[in-house]
Parts: sequence; C-alpha cells; structure tokens
Amino acid sequence: MLAIFIGAVVMFIFGSVWFTVLFGRKWVKLMDFNPASDEEARKKGMIKPMIMNFLLNVVVVSVVYHVYPQILALSFFDVIKGMSVIWLGFSFPIYANAVVWERKTWELVLLNSAQSFLSLMFVSYVIYLMM
Repeated sequence: MLAIFIGAVVMFIFGSVWFTVLFGRKWVKLMDFNPASDEEARKKGMIKPMIMNFLLNVVVVSVVYHVYPQILALSFFDVIKGMSVIWLGFSFPIYANAVVWERKTWELVLLNSAQSFLSLMFVSYVIYLMM
C-alpha cells in the first residue's frame, strides 16, 4: 500500500511540474483555453480537480502495482519494456483519439502522452524499488 501511495505522490508531483513549470504555457495554448473561463476556474478553486487527479493517479499506480508481477520482470529493463508496451497499446491510442474526435493537435497529443509515458516509467521505478 505504501508503494501505491508514494507512486501516486510521485506521479502527482511530476504532472504538476510538467503542466506548469516545464510546459504550462504551451499546454494552455494547445488546449485553447479561454482567459475568461480560466478566471472562473481560478475563482472556483483547484482543490477538487487536484484531489480528483490524485485519486486517478492512485488508480493508475494500483494497476501498475498489480500488473507488475504479471510481467515476470527480472530486471528494471524488463519492467520498462512491459510498461512501454502497455502504454503504447492502451494509453497512447486514447490520447491520439483526441485528434480524431476532439480536433486537438498532434502536438498536444504528444505533449500529453509523453507526460503519461514518463509518469508510468517513474511509477514503475518506484514500485520496482519497493517490491
């Protein structure tokens, strides 16, 4: 349980840095946020979305934690290979559908999916160390 909590915290912190410090302005532009609605969102607060994001991170980390033994990884490299295949088969196509159905750009898809991939790698490493 501790590995899941720590992994979720790592994922949350990494996502926060990714979508603010590293690529915040780029992401806001690619998402085509409306400054007027952004002000409304700030007034309503970010606590609920952040809590929801953390809980969703717990779900992701829990799945990684339970899938990890099924990969039969003998090394961290094996974990990386297994998680990469899972990401490529499940996560990336979901992000890519944003181009098809939501008219988002490939640049946004790559930005979001790169964050997803790296988060998965960090979480995998945390679980690898704690198992």
